[in-house]
Amino acid sequence: MARKKTEPLLLREVRLERFKAAFTPDPIPLTPFTVVIGRNGSGKSTFLEALQWVDRTLREDARRACERYQGIHDIINVRSQTKRRYFGLEMTWEKQEESTNTLRYLLEVDEGKDASPLIHREKLTAIAQGRRTPLIDTTREGDAALLRPGERVLLPKDKLRKGVFDDPDRLVLGRLGRTSEAGGLGELQRLKDFWDRAVFLRLSPSSLAGGSLARRASFEPLLDEEGHMLPALLSELSAAKLKRVVADVNEVLHDIKGLRVTKPRRSREERVHFSLLEEMPYVGRKGRGTFEIPAWMLSEGTRRITALFALLNHDPPPSLLCVEEIENGLDPWTTLNVLGKLRAATLNGIQVIVTTHSPWLLDHVPMSDVLLVKREVGETRYYRAADTEEFKAFSADIPPGARYVNLEQSS
Repeated sequence: MARKKTEPLLLREVRLERFKAAFTPDPIPLTPFTVVIGRNGSGKSTFLEALQWVDRTLREDARRACERYQGIHDIINVRSQTKRRYFGLEMTWEKQEESTNTLRYLLEVDEGKDASPLIHREKLTAIAQGRRTPLIDTTREGDAALLRPGERVLLPKDKLRKGVFDDPDRLVLGRLGRTSEAGGLGELQRLKDFWDRAVFLRLSPSSLAGGSLARRASFEPLLDEEGHMLPALLSELSAAKLKRVVADVNEVLHDIKGLRVTKPRRSREERVHFSLLEEMPYVGRKGRGTFEIPAWMLSEGTRRITALFALLNHDPPPSLLCVEEIENGLDPWTTLNVLGKLRAATLNGIQVIVTTHSPWLLDHVPMSDVLLVKREVGETRYYRAADTEEFKAFSADIPPGARYVNLEQSS
């Protein structure tokens, strides 16, 4: 059965409160392609980790999402000295083809008296031509002292499909699938689709080199954060898509002629691996041959671009693709090639956010796509480079990377 396509959503704005380095920064503006740059410890990753926290909670639950931080206590900004300890975030989406209809989601999560996460409040509102329609509302806010989660209502205005939920560590947002499929609500289906295909990457060279199970679980993202499941992702691609991945890699490494993924022979638990086929000279009648190079013998950069190109060629592709330190392991020419492909992917409905430490990289993207992160008097702040007077004060012939370095040196 053919997959029904939905009009993609674009995440336009994120507002954080008391989440890690961000206490109460101004809203964070996003474009289809956003490059985030800032000094070490400035908070570049903070807002991506907030989005990833929601993603993990939707796929599993809030307790699992907090595990990487040793619990919710370390997520909440250290300046939060109020009796109620919590963090919050707000996200705004719009359709990629038009900006008149938006979706706005608000979430607040408390630290319960047993140090567990407790959903305090959750709201989702559809806004069209100025009219607001509640899709998720909170009728009773949570109480951390009583370990009582907020009482939340899905589709509060719909008497037939209305549902009341009070799960302490699960989001009502995660219930969108059943409702949207049953009721044909386009807004809910689009938002479900957005989170189903969101991918957050901090690719690890060793993880990319290892094998994986042949198939990922249904609740898992297209590719996990470190890239353990790259062979499984490659196994999902059709022969034509694999050929496209090889062609993309070949633009960088001209002798790569093929890609091979092993298949499990004995059980589903057997690990599979991938290899690239490289043409090279050898002693013999023909003088050249194609040799199989297993993943663990490939360079770090080759593994990284294979993972990125596999994601971009997946059907369906990611809705949101976030990559930490995009230049890691890549030479300058490969970096430009990858940037070009990521920017082109936005035309196909993929929203891309990358972080970087490289001022040089800023010279190869529009300034309107650059998000500056600064730590100012103990507070993390986010600025669009094109809107800052400091950036605009430079002569037009000075490239953005040089402007950034000079501003950071003088601050």
